Amino acid sequence: MSLTSSELNALKSLSCFAEVLDVSMLVDGMSHTCSKVTTSSQSYFVKKLNNETAEEEVVSSRLSAKHGLSPKVIYYDETWLVTEYIDSITVDKAEFRTDKCITTSLTLMAKLHQLLPQLKTGAISNLDTLKSVQRLFTNPVSLPSRQRTILADITDILTSKIEAEQKLSGTENVLCHGDINYSNILFDKTQQPWLIDFECSHLAPVEFDLSMFIAVNNIPTHLVDNILTCYTGLVSNYRPNQTLITYYLLYSFFINGLWYLDNTNDSKGNNHLRSLAIEQWSAFDNFALKHHLDIPKLMPLIS
Repeated sequence: MSLTSSELNALKSLSCFAEVLDVSMLVDGMSHTCSKVTTSSQSYFVKKLNNETAEEEVVSSRLSAKHGLSPKVIYYDETWLVTEYIDSITVDKAEFRTDKCITTSLTLMAKLHQLLPQLKTGAISNLDTLKSVQRLFTNPVSLPSRQRTILADITDILTSKIEAEQKLSGTENVLCHGDINYSNILFDKTQQPWLIDFECSHLAPVEFDLSMFIAVNNIPTHLVDNILTCYTGLVSNYRPNQTLITYYLLYSFFINGLWYLDNTNDSKGNNHLRSLAIEQWSAFDNFALKHHLDIPKLMPLIS
């Protein structure tokens, strides 16, 4: 994604910059407008914020940075987030063993989950599964009207199951990143990991972050128990709620597929995003079948 000329001028005029020598776009992300700004003194990472999630992203980024989990925040307003630029490589591009990728991700996640008591009340909203899905019903090509009733039914089923189980079990919320995929973890030259991109941060049960981590990284579901064991080793008082894991995994597969479809300009033209959607929705159907859950299948809607 790129900046318009007026946005570029606004970026160069931010008070945190002295003399801007260069602005180069960073194109790794699929949904973010990010750039590297080089001045006479140093380089910065700059992200153009999403209006709907700007406050959550800024609050989470600042808190995480304060505790050494994320790059230092230099400047922020309603439109821009500026952090220090870290010369690094993302985990998805590093030649790491799978176990190192998982352990590194869960270690950062566990540390983030401990920060909730330091948040100001109301600074970050609770995860609203229904609202999050409704935001993605925007692309009429990817989501024909005849399919929306089924998608709405699935949303209602998952939301009611999650809300009922959380109420019954008394599971508490923590600060969740909401998108700990391997492209959102940096390794600098000293091999220190950094967590970035808090656009999807919410207050939610630990099981949500764990489930989205598994889904978005396409980790085979037979490794779920291993991941829960690893996380429990990092947070000794954590006791996983298997019911929440089950339904948050389904929710994660579901909403990820919706996101990929919603960002296609043509249901047949964008093969990459369509393939990613198929991967997520196929995982949804297979996982539901494995657990003998009475829930509509998704793959017939995309085939």
